[in-house]
Amino acid sequence: MLIKKIFTPGPTQVHPEVLKAAISSFSYHRSSEFKEFHGELISKLKQIFLTKQNLHILTTSGTGAMETAVINFCMPGENVLFLNQGRFGERWGSICKTYGLNTDEITVDYGYAVDTDKLKETDISKYSAIFLTHSETSTATLTDIKSLAKYIRKNSNALVIVDAITSVCSIEFRMDEWEIDVAVSASQKGFMTQPGLAVIAYNSRACGKMLKNYMPRYYFDLRKEYESLKDNLTTWTPAVSLFYAIDKASDIILKQGLENRWSETHQMAEYFRTNCVNSGLELLSRSPADSLTAVIFPGNIQTGKLITELKEKYGIQVANGQSDLKDKIVRVSHMGDLNLADIKELTGIIIEEYRLLK
Repeated sequence: MLIKKIFTPGPTQVHPEVLKAAISSFSYHRSSEFKEFHGELISKLKQIFLTKQNLHILTTSGTGAMETAVINFCMPGENVLFLNQGRFGERWGSICKTYGLNTDEITVDYGYAVDTDKLKETDISKYSAIFLTHSETSTATLTDIKSLAKYIRKNSNALVIVDAITSVCSIEFRMDEWEIDVAVSASQKGFMTQPGLAVIAYNSRACGKMLKNYMPRYYFDLRKEYESLKDNLTTWTPAVSLFYAIDKASDIILKQGLENRWSETHQMAEYFRTNCVNSGLELLSRSPADSLTAVIFPGNIQTGKLITELKEKYGIQVANGQSDLKDKIVRVSHMGDLNLADIKELTGIIIEEYRLLK
């Protein structure tokens, strides 16, 4: 019987040492103790993002970090472009439109990823920012961010802004090497930490625009965070216990090594995908992400039935599809505190339940 029960793409299974850190460590967020701790934590997170640029921890969700990116790095009335490859790519557009930006989109069918050939169909030189999604959580689809960022750099002055919420820690992500201007992530994914924190990193080019930007903002105003961080402080009261939790998670990840962690996630994803396909299941994505997998059950089997069976029989939680994909796919995470043995056991259970439902 599986000991680990959470295989959803967020929240993910939390490491027990991370849980322990959250309940056993606490300090006043204006104390010298916390300031020293906060500075060290920022340094660890920069190592995980593979950046030497600016980075802040926000007490919010991943969507809060996405909104922060829009209102700090876009000015009113600017032209922006977002790649709509699923629910979370679409969210970039919804946030941009909320703030009155002139918003265009490139759309592809669920399970497909935008490539440079698709980008060449659009004159990207007119945009001030282009919003990308590295791992589209709604379809379990990976986008070649490295190639897209390189193409954008050659053909536009647009800021490259990336949703890396389900990629950082889990799959290869190199912020500085790939010349990404802004990247956001969140605690409840690859960081195997409870929900409640987001991380935003941005380079000097983006910082220059942020400091002179007149877009209205208050709580998510990074100018305040930028100044506060000079003294290793946060502007607002942070979720202190979660700061200690993600600090412990960062220690575990860095000790394992980023490339080793990426490799382990790939092994879990490959095992799950290969065995599901060999058992008659289908993959939704034509460009599968290692951070999670979206599986289709042939024969018009409603995936909600399988999800209910897993929860009632085993206490295991996996995710349904969203919006138009509801009851059409099962999404299984390979992020968080999981290993290959967990995935092997889960794979056997899912395949057996599928056979019973046929």
